[in-house]
Amino acid sequence: MAKKKSETISKTPVKVNFPSISQPIESPLSSITLLDSQILILPAFLSPETCKSYVSCFSKLPLLPCPPPSRNEAKRTNFRLATEDPKFAFQLFTESGLEEFTSTWTVQLGKKILQVKGLHSNIRIYRYDEGAFFGPHYDSSTRDGVSGFTSYWTLLVYLTGKEDGVEGGETVFYQSGRNQDTKEIVVTIDRGMALLHRHGGSDCLLHEGRPVTKGTKWVLRSDLVFG
Repeated sequence: MAKKKSETISKTPVKVNFPSISQPIESPLSSITLLDSQILILPAFLSPETCKSYVSCFSKLPLLPCPPPSRNEAKRTNFRLATEDPKFAFQLFTESGLEEFTSTWTVQLGKKILQVKGLHSNIRIYRYDEGAFFGPHYDSSTRDGVSGFTSYWTLLVYLTGKEDGVEGGETVFYQSGRNQDTKEIVVTIDRGMALLHRHGGSDCLLHEGRPVTKGTKWVLRSDLVFG
């Protein structure tokens, strides 16, 4: 049975002194579409130097293990930390090249068309040790308490990958085909790569983070917000 994700946010976020973001590796950013209007990757989103500086910074933070899932929540066994930082969200959106890349993106709700506004101020940091996973789930739209805008796309930035000896940990989407045959879209993780996928209601595909079999998978998470 598909579950919603477990994403409890602390009422007293930890302050994180995020390292600076180096210039984009590619300008404009290149992308690979895995499923039209649903899933795409940005292979060269952050530089290796930026990724390494983030991992070094995040390794000193008090990440906490995920609590046992409540009813209708997916099981996850990673460590995590959430912080509200609209300044860093703005920097990540503008300095990475994501603002230019998504400048024409919209979300249609009935007759209403929403424009992309930036990244959610709630920034999350995930660490997946060997054996850690995130069970099948759907991501939900959330309202940014700072800007008032609503999220419709998940942004996952992989800070480590096979270049760091990480094995497993793939993000897998499940797409139903004819006769309910399920097709898998498997995203292997590369250092510095970003994954963008649509979320909210029926627009989100069932997906999971497979167990890490070797190494440590670090992920930076936010969402594209629209208004």
